[in-house]
Amino acid sequence: MNLKSLQYFIAAAQYGSIAKAAQHLRVAQPAVSRQIRKLEDDLGVRLFSRTAQGVTLTGEGRHLLARAVPIVQYLDQAKGEVRTLADEPAGPVSVALMPAVGSLIAPELVRRLRERHPKVRLHLSEGLSAFIADGVLEGRYDICLFHADRDWPLLAVTHLLDEPMFLIGPGGEAAKRRRPLAFKDLKDYPLLLPSAPNPLRRMIERLAEEHGVALDLRESIDSTSVIKGLVLAGLGHTVQCYSYVHEEVSRGELSIRPLNVAPLSRNWSLAVLAGRPPLAALTAVADIIREIAGELAKTHRWHPGKA
Repeated sequence: MNLKSLQYFIAAAQYGSIAKAAQHLRVAQPAVSRQIRKLEDDLGVRLFSRTAQGVTLTGEGRHLLARAVPIVQYLDQAKGEVRTLADEPAGPVSVALMPAVGSLIAPELVRRLRERHPKVRLHLSEGLSAFIADGVLEGRYDICLFHADRDWPLLAVTHLLDEPMFLIGPGGEAAKRRRPLAFKDLKDYPLLLPSAPNPLRRMIERLAEEHGVALDLRESIDSTSVIKGLVLAGLGHTVQCYSYVHEEVSRGELSIRPLNVAPLSRNWSLAVLAGRPPLAALTAVADIIREIAGELAKTHRWHPGKA
């Protein structure tokens, strides 16, 4: 097994075709086939199933891909850093953010990186917490900011802060002046939530079971922006953090209601693959995210009336 064979294998897996992989790598198609056959011989397993339409990964191939991608990324990043060691952090860093905090983190992250570390090439993605945490494990992302509602043994997780959650409803309810709701009161509201195994959905369903409350759960929607749109349209309520809706609340388009439920909160946690070498570019990005989170915590951005 060598670096070239891993690179050729990854390209074939990503494109689903030996011919397209060769075109991407700018090498002859037989060279790609030869490297993949050698890799299969070395490992003693089949990595691809060949069809007339192209190639698909076998179970062994999917396992190798999850391990090979971060290895090749580490080497690419290390190569870029060694070349600029005397200067500053450099190279690509892929960051995944949970949707409800992307609009808060991304602008400042980009601005500060451009000012301090212009040679770092940032790639930003957004996704639900479980999806982006799996993405770090699979090598699709270098680092993620997510809600860690359980242990992740293969991730190095750093807790940054906690923010409370509110009942979010259509505008005009003047909810900011009302008393906090107890969990049992949520049964009176049609709720729009992501589907399981989303951490928020798991948290609410666990609390409903503990309190013996039958909630009015409507459509399961795995998009926070779509949920927000439905609430704006008056088609239900959701449970979310104030940081996600502060602009709409300030314009009177959405209303919020405090929830008197101590465990109902979301943490911001930063995660990288456990045991990953602390490359300078990745460290620089992580430091800035921690810095921004600390500033937001001090300004109480997620507390109505304190922002």
